[in-house]
Amino acid sequence: MGPEMISIWDLGTYDGDVQDYLKLHQETIRLHRERALELDKIEPPIDLQERIRFQRPTNQHYQAYMEARDGLAPILQSKSCRAFHYTRMTDGEVARILRAGIRMTSLDLLSERLQAVVEEKLLEPEIAETIYRSSALHSPHEYGDRRGFWTTACPIDVTDSAVDMLVGHWGGESSYFPFMGGTEDEATLAAIQGIGRGRILEIEVPMSSTQGVGPHSATKTMFDVVERSFGHENSLALDFNSLEPLPPSVIKRVVSEGEDEFHDVAGAFGYKAS
Repeated sequence: MGPEMISIWDLGTYDGDVQDYLKLHQETIRLHRERALELDKIEPPIDLQERIRFQRPTNQHYQAYMEARDGLAPILQSKSCRAFHYTRMTDGEVARILRAGIRMTSLDLLSERLQAVVEEKLLEPEIAETIYRSSALHSPHEYGDRRGFWTTACPIDVTDSAVDMLVGHWGGESSYFPFMGGTEDEATLAAIQGIGRGRILEIEVPMSSTQGVGPHSATKTMFDVVERSFGHENSLALDFNSLEPLPPSVIKRVVSEGEDEFHDVAGAFGYKAS
């Protein structure tokens, strides 16, 4: 049996080598945070001339803090973290992803999904064509890089503005985003909203699939969790972007709209935002 996957918000789920590393550097983490709080309390001068010359003191623990983060990242490269993907899917799509695993966002995948919902009589062919032609995937640099498969490391309740659109609209941002601009798009949006049900996928994300970005980003959140253990309040926020296909085994469960956990997923996993 392999090591348990890490719940980033729960220090007790961290592997032994990660916990040992954090204990070794906990004083650096504590000193950096306390100095940061001191610096936040410093008000710049009211006088304009003095304000221009004002230089905020530096955090003398910053370099050691960053070096500690850099040292943790390679350790995390071999770990897996629990994460959550928010989406809207049909029952057929859920069955397919449980059978075939996770593919990366692409125009080809969107085309296949559109064809499937048309064949299931869930969407008119004309609307499907409009969705495809208008997809943000045709202009990835304009709407941000949509490569890969995005998850969040901490469970977010579906009423939160960060995810409510994702569970409310089939196909993700690559489907609904272009139709958020005006009343002429209301019919298309209504059609998108009428497909499937909201879903939360609990996924075991291998840090190796994020090609190094995930492990380094996770170090900041893990240090924030250590600061919580010192009594500091932190808002934990971390996204993972897997850049390679993932097998069905990484999908631990699918929570669907209508189930109790869907409406209180943070509580179900014992997560407190701050």
